[in-house]
Amino acid sequence: MKHVLLVLALIISSTTFAQDFDDNWEELSEKLPGYVITNKGEKIEGYLKRFLKIKSQRKVKFFKTLDDKPVVYDAKDLKAYQIADDYYESHPYEGLSGKTKVFLLRVLEGKIDLFEYYIRVEDDQGKEITIKDDGTKEIILDFDGTKIQTETLAVKDGDDYLKFASPKLLFSFKNVMSKYVSDYPELAKKIKNKEKGYKVLGILNIINEYNAHFENE
Repeated sequence: MKHVLLVLALIISSTTFAQDFDDNWEELSEKLPGYVITNKGEKIEGYLKRFLKIKSQRKVKFFKTLDDKPVVYDAKDLKAYQIADDYYESHPYEGLSGKTKVFLLRVLEGKIDLFEYYIRVEDDQGKEITIKDDGTKEIILDFDGTKIQTETLAVKDGDDYLKFASPKLLFSFKNVMSKYVSDYPELAKKIKNKEKGYKVLGILNIINEYNAHFENE
């Protein structure tokens, strides 16, 4: 149980900050180079307005040129967009059924992609860490200094979803995770046998090993 609680603290993370930002941060933010990808697969390059992390999940303001009027897209209108170094894809995630599409920020690219979903929280009690790809700890902040909570979603081959914070994964890790990576039998066996480093606390290393295997094929 202690391990499960620790993983919950790592996978569902929240952060607080003491920085001063302008209340009109979004209005003052600059237009950055990037592109949008339509539902038909067309890539249109231009400029995008930087929103806060929460708002970036719901819409994007796109300019064909710096002087053009903006076109506003939401997650049902696009497959993806990129602003500067941040790449977002549209995936079903919100709503009672979890089928309402939002833009999710990709934080790891591979056969299994990892995406982050952000939630604003009001209280300052709880977890103040998140996990980087190498397993170390870091603090994440929104651009205006507000406190946010993150959830991680794994997406294999573009449409096979696995929420890190789902109770089913946390309480039946060896069965759920070994099935998820069953196309790599050697790795699935290590998870099924609960070998050292292949339990729930090693989930990021498991995904990195999985991706490396298929990258080298």
